[in-house]
Amino acid sequence: MATPERSVTLYLRNVPAGIVREAKIKAAREGTTLTGVVIEALARSLEAQEGTRFPSEDQLGEDMKWYQENRALLLRRYAGEYVAIVDRAVIDHDEDFESLATRVFSHAGVRSVFMPRVTEARERVRVRSPRRRKS
Repeated sequence: MATPERSVTLYLRNVPAGIVREAKIKAAREGTTLTGVVIEALARSLEAQEGTRFPSEDQLGEDMKWYQENRALLLRRYAGEYVAIVDRAVIDHDEDFESLATRVFSHAGVRSVFMPRVTEARERVRVRSPRRRKS
């Protein structure tokens, strides 16, 4: 097993508010964190420069479709938990999203992984947009 990379804190300064807002919306839709979206975007950018391949959006879409088709079965087994789905199969699950993401990415590397919370109805996630302070 490969040794997981050490994590460091990355502070993003002078990033346009519109880009941050869109990244937060993307994170909410995918059931991930803003950090996850930033990591994925950086990895894709580096991959494009180096010519390496990440799973396509079609593969992620297939995993999302598989989740919807198998939601009833998943509810019986993983109700209230987050599941990591890769290649139309659950590869891991946990009640805590951060713990799940840490394990999945340490094993699978940086790649797109669909990690929804298994619930009967789609959860609505409210993402507040940044507000400007009046000087």
